[in-house]
Amino acid sequence: MKADFSATSPVDVAPHSGVSPDLSSLDRSLVTGVAWTAIMRWGSQVISWVSTLYVARILVPGDYGLVAMASIPIGLARLVEDLGLDAIIVQDRTLTRVQLARLAGAAILLGLFLTSLFVILSIPIAGYFNEPAVTALICVLSLTLLVDAFQVLPRALLQRDLQFRRLAWLYGLQALIGAAVAAICAAGGLGYWSLVISTLSGNIFLAMAMCWSRPYLPAWPREPGLLARSFLSGWHMIVSRAGWYAYSNADSMLIGRFLGKEALGMFGFAMTFAILPLQEVTTQVSKVTPGIFSSVQSDLVKLRRYFLILTEAISYLTFPMSCGLALTADDLVLFALGEKWTAVILPLQILCLYVALNTGQVLLAHVLMWTGRFRATMWLTLFALLVLPLSFYLGLPYGIPGVAWGWVVGFPLSVIPAFVLVFKILDIKWSAYAETLRPAVLACAGMVLLVLFVRQVMPETWPSAIRLALQVTLGALTYTAIMLTVFRSRVMGLYRIIQGSLKSQ
Repeated sequence: MKADFSATSPVDVAPHSGVSPDLSSLDRSLVTGVAWTAIMRWGSQVISWVSTLYVARILVPGDYGLVAMASIPIGLARLVEDLGLDAIIVQDRTLTRVQLARLAGAAILLGLFLTSLFVILSIPIAGYFNEPAVTALICVLSLTLLVDAFQVLPRALLQRDLQFRRLAWLYGLQALIGAAVAAICAAGGLGYWSLVISTLSGNIFLAMAMCWSRPYLPAWPREPGLLARSFLSGWHMIVSRAGWYAYSNADSMLIGRFLGKEALGMFGFAMTFAILPLQEVTTQVSKVTPGIFSSVQSDLVKLRRYFLILTEAISYLTFPMSCGLALTADDLVLFALGEKWTAVILPLQILCLYVALNTGQVLLAHVLMWTGRFRATMWLTLFALLVLPLSFYLGLPYGIPGVAWGWVVGFPLSVIPAFVLVFKILDIKWSAYAETLRPAVLACAGMVLLVLFVRQVMPETWPSAIRLALQVTLGALTYTAIMLTVFRSRVMGLYRIIQGSLKSQ
């Protein structure tokens, strides 16, 4: 029998009151995990963004373009350096202590191999971009591959054991260290090396802290037959991550090759600002969902409940921030970055539309991965790899705004198969899913109309800071008012889950 949620709010399905002790405990882990992650993430991000804006006023777009060129191949390797084993360790709760030690040893050996490989490949990669400076950048950044390999096992075990508070502290401290190092190095005149040194220092701290939190002794990966199932699933994860990274960075590869480092620097900043709302919200959730979803992977009702609740909660926060950022992009860029970054404004506005579309699908991959469907995830990622790079290439003749439109057009097409599969797994109707997004979409529509009116009547001669503050304040008040009046019952449903979880501690 199919469940029909079309007439009810997802948060009203199995509310906190009256749930089983097991579900109540998971609710508590979910809420406290997101809370601690958010507190540490946003607290550290305040300092991190102050550092980012400070560094941006010292460096030039070309500096960011050079680091972006070096980061593309290194970032791809970082996705496969752990053999996909961190996800396997979280999802597969039957692995023995010996198997875990051998998996950790395999990850470290791969990290050492990849570091050596990229030192060798640094010259031809720099030749692709026609930028000799990229050679040294790749050699230094390749050290992160070895450093990160040491944290694969402790990080996965902390996630699996729902140790979200400790993870939040470690990630928060990593961000603070990276921000401080970047600002100090930039002030010292190190240029683009400021960005590289800050990345490496943050990773070294995190690896040491993870190993201190969950000490372990890696073992040589002998008897590979005992690890065959994990390696096969890990292979599917590697292909998925490589495919995701390839299509996620195909825009930068094309821009860097055909439009140059200045255009790449501009586009990179536009993307950084555009994905900020989604990133800041989903980062909190993605740190928690592996442990939660893997805990309920065999219970369809619970898994469906968490999927719908989290989707609605994410939309409440991400939709208004994306819409607001698109509306105020001109004033924000002028205020935060200055006149030299005005080319960022149009692609930023376009990419905000992509981020809004992206909001509705962020949990699809989580459902597939943490229920063990690694092979399906791989094929869906490869499908997206066919669609998105073609979209970016077709947009190239129109400059970086054209590439941004490639995201808006290509991304919805690429995720349709994932929606179909996940809805079949969870037994969800499209009408039920649309209902989870309805409050945020309608409230955002009201907010957009008001902000557009304010922009029409507000004098253009006012300073960017004042214009920005007025638009943000009125937009936030309008959105909040609509949510608390028109959709009060929906908001209170989520509030009751949070309140009940905190009281049960």
